[in-house]
Amino acid sequence: MENGIMKVMFVLLAGLILCSVFNSVYTSVTEEYKTQTAVIYSSADKVSFRGVYIRDESVIRQSYTGVLSYPISDGSKVANGSVVAYVYGSENDIEINRKIKELSDEIDLLKAAQNPGTVLTADPSFISSLISQRYQAVATRLAKKDISDIKSQRDDLLTLMSIYQISVKQEDGYDDRIAELNGQIDELVKMRKNSTSEIVSPDAGYFVSSTDGYESVLTMDKSGELSAKTIKDVIAGEGSAGANRNKNEIGKLVRGYNWKIAGIIDNSESVYNPGDTVKLSFASTPDTVTATIESLEPTEDPKEWTLILRCEEMTFDLVQKRVERVEMTLNDFEGIRVPREALRFNKNNEKGCYVLWGQRVLFKKVDPIFESEDYLLSRLTSNEEYVCVYDDIIIEGVDTAAYMANSDEIVTNEEPEEEIPHYTDAVISETEPAEAISEESSAEETSAEETDSSEQSVSDEAVTEQSLSENLEGEVHFE
Repeated sequence: MENGIMKVMFVLLAGLILCSVFNSVYTSVTEEYKTQTAVIYSSADKVSFRGVYIRDESVIRQSYTGVLSYPISDGSKVANGSVVAYVYGSENDIEINRKIKELSDEIDLLKAAQNPGTVLTADPSFISSLISQRYQAVATRLAKKDISDIKSQRDDLLTLMSIYQISVKQEDGYDDRIAELNGQIDELVKMRKNSTSEIVSPDAGYFVSSTDGYESVLTMDKSGELSAKTIKDVIAGEGSAGANRNKNEIGKLVRGYNWKIAGIIDNSESVYNPGDTVKLSFASTPDTVTATIESLEPTEDPKEWTLILRCEEMTFDLVQKRVERVEMTLNDFEGIRVPREALRFNKNNEKGCYVLWGQRVLFKKVDPIFESEDYLLSRLTSNEEYVCVYDDIIIEGVDTAAYMANSDEIVTNEEPEEEIPHYTDAVISETEPAEAISEESSAEETSAEETDSSEQSVSDEAVTEQSLSENLEGEVHFE
């Protein structure tokens, strides 16, 4: 009975000891990791400045009597000989023509709204959401004081509202309204007077109805002479530009697709350099263009550098202003952000990091596209061998992570040094020379018993040298 109790006690004690040992080992090799979720991150050097446009421009001059009416909007592309302005006797004649066009546009909107194909397929809830979106777009434009395309936004809103009225049965159609508008147009046509003359473009290009006096100053061939003071003067006089415009100046033509823009930036840290390719964003358009830094010169102020950018992309919006807010972007990279403290190298000298994959710890490689002091950006990929979006990157406890991964990854922040091969232990093959060494060693030991301790020591050294000599004559393997 006592033996049985002792056995049980022994088993319980052994189990307790094993649990304690296991817990101690587990605690020593695990810890609560600190991780960071892998997310998409953009890294770029950006700077904003007030830019001054430099273009090949020519002023259109022609004497006339009366008032001008422009049939095209600023920024429109015109051909050689096309009409850019009409001359009327009075402002009232121009107003009549404006009213006729406004009524004609409304008729077109109403006809489009009651088109049977549109009305039959219109979903009121969908049209309602489009109205809300368009209304917000108009409100945003007004808040920003941007009315460049406010008319088209307004027309789209009116069209959607007209379609909605029919789709919810609040209107059967707009035939009566169209007939009324046509009657108003007929009355206005009776009052309208024809233009007295036309003014045509002497060349092809982008037409702008305004001039500012800088057309012969801010030219492509003179851009290298542009000083910081001149740039500041142009920016300061933006509001008064064109105030002293000559009456015979009809407008101007912007020729070609090449243009430049000048500004003043802080480049005291030498982030930007001539020859760099950058992206430009403008306040007047959502489009971006690619440009090259042509020159970047310091001024007397260490925080002011004169910047000249060259571009070969011309658009409707880029010819209408002389001064504009510009954002310049360099090194615009997008990838997965990996903290530098998480980086390690594996046995194949591949850069990567450890990630938590459920209860497992895995080593994943990175494909760097941009590196800074604190992090690198790894290329976006769906390859599970590389870090992917939403991986849990281990940034603390990396050494333990390597142990728990049960791998032979090299836990270091630096690239492993190349191992220098060395040869140490010699392994004697099991051949006849080995047996000879054994017999001779035995004989020496028997003889050594008849000598004193000093003679025995000398004899042992001799035997050792002889054994090594005979061993080297046999087969030797090096690890």
